[in-house]
Amino acid sequence: MVTVETPRLLLRLPEASDAEPFMEMHQDPEVLELKQVTLTQPPGGIDLALRNVERMLRHWEVRGYGQWAVAEKATSEVVGCVGFFHPEGWPGIDLGWIIHRSRWRNGFATEAAQAAVHWAWQTDKIDHIISLISPDDLRSIRVATKIGEQFERADVDPINGEKVHVYGIQRPTCHAHT
Repeated sequence: MVTVETPRLLLRLPEASDAEPFMEMHQDPEVLELKQVTLTQPPGGIDLALRNVERMLRHWEVRGYGQWAVAEKATSEVVGCVGFFHPEGWPGIDLGWIIHRSRWRNGFATEAAQAAVHWAWQTDKIDHIISLISPDDLRSIRVATKIGEQFERADVDPINGEKVHVYGIQRPTCHAHT
């Protein structure tokens, strides 16, 4: 199944109506300051956000995995995005997350990322997950370590050339392919 539920969240395929909340998250100065997301271009308006939703859906079609919209069950509001990103030339299958700043400190990033990892181990498509994280992004480092990722190496972001730390997790043997 492409839809994943947690006690408080619903991870589902993105829809056109998600473009506005995604745009708001990517335009948040505090999110941009922390470099919590690698942008392939400067934050734009609704047209760019809609193209990004289309790109996310194409990734699912091509790879069989991708990014989900994260909706809070209690309010049905889209509060974030979590999932896998692996364009050509990327150093691995990258698990990323972004949660709307109004929902920070609720554990949503950890809950969503953990659900994504669990989903990955239920498929036969993914054996190793990485997260490229700015060395200064302590919040994302905490999420990565909470979901079981460990520091693997220092590297550079393939898009913007900035220094990143690569955290990773290998498929556990209890979920090995049979």
